[in-house]
Amino acid sequence: MRLFARRCVSLAALAAFAWTQGLSATADELVKFDAAIPRRERGADAKAIQGWLTRPTGAGPFAAVVLLHSCLGLPAARRSMAKTYAGWGYVALFVDDFTTRGVKETCAVDFPEGLSDAFGGLAYVSKLPYVDPQRIAAIGWSQGADTTLQIASSPSGSAFAMPDDLKFKVAAAFYPPCENQANARLQIPTLILIGGSDAVTPAADCERLAQRQSIVRLVVYPGAAHVFDNSEFVGGKRLLGMWLKYDSDAAERSRAELRDFLAAKLAR
Repeated sequence: MRLFARRCVSLAALAAFAWTQGLSATADELVKFDAAIPRRERGADAKAIQGWLTRPTGAGPFAAVVLLHSCLGLPAARRSMAKTYAGWGYVALFVDDFTTRGVKETCAVDFPEGLSDAFGGLAYVSKLPYVDPQRIAAIGWSQGADTTLQIASSPSGSAFAMPDDLKFKVAAAFYPPCENQANARLQIPTLILIGGSDAVTPAADCERLAQRQSIVRLVVYPGAAHVFDNSEFVGGKRLLGMWLKYDSDAAERSRAELRDFLAAKLAR
């Protein structure tokens, strides 16, 4: 079993940072698309999944972000988060790994399907007429951040039947289990945001990962615990033996870090 499944507690909701808005955004839309098919299974029937799409107003072409949820599914703050990304100028696709599979949560088991779903999301948004397919980022939280680091090590999805010229350009991971990728060589610019006092996914594991490759920007928030950006845990809470605590300063700083990272790396 992967480290994440053994140790990581995910979120029931990702309440947000102090979200600010830029461009206006359309209402989110439920969309259907196929998970990517592994090359070794070429010819197999694709698994239909779904997601929620939010876009800036205007013709584009816009950069896009593919958002990967935690082991408890889509965050309660999904709409406000996606609206914020659209306000920053990005088409936002929140991938829903669970609904079409009839799954409620995957916190105690491995969930390898997350990777094929993420690349299915990449393929879907890349075909939208108002998206620039050369400027697409993967952003994940907890279990989704684990998937994001896997993407960063193979951004073109070489294990899947994907077009040769299609790949994620950048990745951002909120409190990922970095030990799962301890030996990985990341191939695209990657932002890792983690709390210095995170006992669920230790910052030290991410420090070791980042030390070996200049392509990683690691930001550690001293004293911050796991799920530092989730205001549901104001004051801290013990959940399934794990200490989870919201940190308003770390949450605001991480929001700014993500905004600036995307602006720099997804610029035309």
